[in-house]
Amino acid sequence: MRCCKGCGVKLANDLCYCPLCDMETVKLDDSFEEDYPYIKKRITRRLFIKSVTFSALAAVLISFIIEHLLPESGNWYLIVTACLIYGWLSFLTVMYNLRDPGGIVFSQLILVSLLTSVIDRLCGWLRWSLNYVVPGLVAAAAIAIVLCISIRPDRFRTYTIYQMVIAIAGAVPVALWFWGLSEIEWTAVAAATVAVFCFALILVFSHRHTKSELKKRFHI
Repeated sequence: MRCCKGCGVKLANDLCYCPLCDMETVKLDDSFEEDYPYIKKRITRRLFIKSVTFSALAAVLISFIIEHLLPESGNWYLIVTACLIYGWLSFLTVMYNLRDPGGIVFSQLILVSLLTSVIDRLCGWLRWSLNYVVPGLVAAAAIAIVLCISIRPDRFRTYTIYQMVIAIAGAVPVALWFWGLSEIEWTAVAAATVAVFCFALILVFSHRHTKSELKKRFHI
C-alpha cells in the first residue's frame, strides 16, 4: 500500500504517482492489489514455430562457421544442414497436420527419401538410398495408411487419396531400377507389389466407398 505526499490519499495498488494530484507516493507496506487480473502467458504455436526456425538457422550457421574455421574436416556440415532442413520441414508438417496422419505419412515418405538421397550423394553415392531406403519407405507408407484406416475407419475417405497416390508412387522404385539408377531389382518389385496390394485391399473391402470418393475427387 502507498500514500500520497500531497493529498494524503492511500492507494491499494502499487502506483508511484497519485492519480488525483500526480504527486509522488510513498510505500507504507508491501501489500498491494493488481489493477488487472494476472494472466499467465502461453507460448503460441506461431511463436513456437518461429523459435524452432531460428534455432535451426542458428545451427546451420554455426556448422558453416566451424567448417570455415576447419576446412579439412570434410563435408559433414552439408549433412548436418540437410538433416536440419528435414527436421524443420517435418516439424512444420506435423504442426499443420496434427489431425491428418495420412498427410504426415505421405510427407515423411517424400522428405526422408530426399534426405537419404542427399546423404547418399554426399557420402560417395553408393546408391543405398535408392536400392533399399526408397522402396522400403514406399512399402511402409502403404502399410501405415492401411493401419490408419483400420484404426479410424470413420475417416476412410480422408485416407483414400493418400493410398492411391502411394500406390502410384510404388512405380517409382521400379522406374529407378529400369533406368539404371538403382541396382537391386527385388526391393523395387517388392515395394510396388506392397503398394498396389494395399490399395487393392481397400478396393476389395470398401469398394463402394472408394469408388464414391474417387468420383468426387476427380469429378467423374
